[in-house]
Amino acid sequence: MRSLIFKELWILSKAEKSGINLSLNPNLNFLIGENDVGKSTLVKSLYHCLGGDTPQINNTVWKRARPIYCVKFELAEAEYHIVRDEKYFGVFDSDKQLISRHVGVGGKDGISNFMNSLLGFDVELERQADGKLGIAGPAFYFLPFYIDQDEGWSTSWSSFVGLKQFATYRKLMLEYHLGVKPQSYYDAKKIEIELLENLGEIQSERLSMQAARNSVEKRKIRSQVDLDPNVFRKELENVVDQYNDIYSKQQEILFRLKEVRNQRNAVDTELSVLRRGVVELDADYRYSESPETPDVVDCPTCGTEFENSFIERFGLLDDIDHCHALIDQWLKKRREISDKLLAIESEYNEVSSELKSVEEILARSKENVTLSELITSEGMKEMINALNIDIQEILNREEKISGEISKNASKLKVDNKRKKEILEWYKSKMKEYLNLLNVNVLDEKDYKTIDKQIKNNVLGSDLPRALLAQYFAFLSTMSKFNSFTLCPMLVDSPFQQEQDPTNRKAILDFIISKRLEKQQAIIATVSIDELIDEDDSTYPSPIVLDKKLSVLSQDQYRSVFDAIDGMHAQTLSNPN
Repeated sequence: MRSLIFKELWILSKAEKSGINLSLNPNLNFLIGENDVGKSTLVKSLYHCLGGDTPQINNTVWKRARPIYCVKFELAEAEYHIVRDEKYFGVFDSDKQLISRHVGVGGKDGISNFMNSLLGFDVELERQADGKLGIAGPAFYFLPFYIDQDEGWSTSWSSFVGLKQFATYRKLMLEYHLGVKPQSYYDAKKIEIELLENLGEIQSERLSMQAARNSVEKRKIRSQVDLDPNVFRKELENVVDQYNDIYSKQQEILFRLKEVRNQRNAVDTELSVLRRGVVELDADYRYSESPETPDVVDCPTCGTEFENSFIERFGLLDDIDHCHALIDQWLKKRREISDKLLAIESEYNEVSSELKSVEEILARSKENVTLSELITSEGMKEMINALNIDIQEILNREEKISGEISKNASKLKVDNKRKKEILEWYKSKMKEYLNLLNVNVLDEKDYKTIDKQIKNNVLGSDLPRALLAQYFAFLSTMSKFNSFTLCPMLVDSPFQQEQDPTNRKAILDFIISKRLEKQQAIIATVSIDELIDEDDSTYPSPIVLDKKLSVLSQDQYRSVFDAIDGMHAQTLSNPN
């Protein structure tokens, strides 16, 4: 089984000139600190950086910091860095060399394309909005491996945002992860949808063709065709009107195209000024820092004297950092304008192609022939025969696709014997784990199916322990019946609802002992001092956070900046 291991996390705020860098143990990690020191923010940041958006990470205070995330992780003996700045993602190798850039989580340019491929995850689910299939992003793969403080302790597998974009996502993902419906099922389901859509299009084409044939057959009874020389003139006038309409549309698009190009040129000018400013400020700073530079410097232009002090030097550094922050914002704006420009250029090319087709019609030499004359000269019988040949060809295609649908249907059948084995294993693990966590208020009917939520008969401090049992029963079942990429288990604030010392100890021991073999664990909580023996080498030294209301530190700003700014700049650079 392949394992994904988080190795290092950086978060940088250029706006607040602060940052943080965490090195993570591949086995077990504790994030320890009082409330409001940022434990949850750090835990949320890990999967958030990989495209799994987490609740409350974009609150108003945190947004003001404009955080830039970077996580280094290992998978299948290869190291990767992923940088995230709002909707922009950059993927880099172990040497920080760019692999790919992405915008957003989903869509053709989203980070899902990289992460899903890396994880071997290719599932499409039915969207709530329009009933069509959409790609399930990384969050759906990470569901078994994250318990969020804000959502995960009320219902299981709800620790990411955006999950409800798909109907019945929880049941479908449980069936996927637990092996009831493996990847092959979803591959076959995708093929079935595509075949059915293709069949529908062909059937629609056949019905149109049959309607045309029926129409010609009705007209066949007309023995005389009434030819009107004015008909052709009218057709020509219609083509000229069509040309004028398309030409007008082309000119309107051309105007927008020029406008957006001017906007991008303006942004490029601003970037050029800022970059030139950084170079000049950096030169000033290096000059002021030189031992040969006097304590008082005369301006070469106006002769004004300036004191070469530490305060002046720090002022230069502040100006340089401010310019870098402005450059980042302008780079984002340039990306957005460039995307808009590409869309308008595509629209312009499409209209130009349409205009060219009409121009060819106008330029073509025609005889005074109308559609009625063409049908009369060729003969309605030949027309009907031709339509019948086309209809039969379509019927042959329909039959072929129907056969493919029937053949594919065998891959969509669920193995009921295997499903029963999975359910029995899950229920046995639930019973075992509930006992270990001292939850005695549930009956087997409360977890009689894999998708049944733990809601009834469990209140207060029993609920989070029952949910913890369910999370790990799912993990055990996955390990028994499915093959997958093992991801780190992130548990945020496990001691919910005023747990007593006995249950606190049971919870901690349970998480550590029942995680899967070789699975990295990251646990965030206020304290574990009273729960472990300080001489026990099983437990690593915790990562202690002690700064209230600010997880980022100004002391770490420069080192974090140096570590990830190069990758960040490449992430925001224009790929065009």
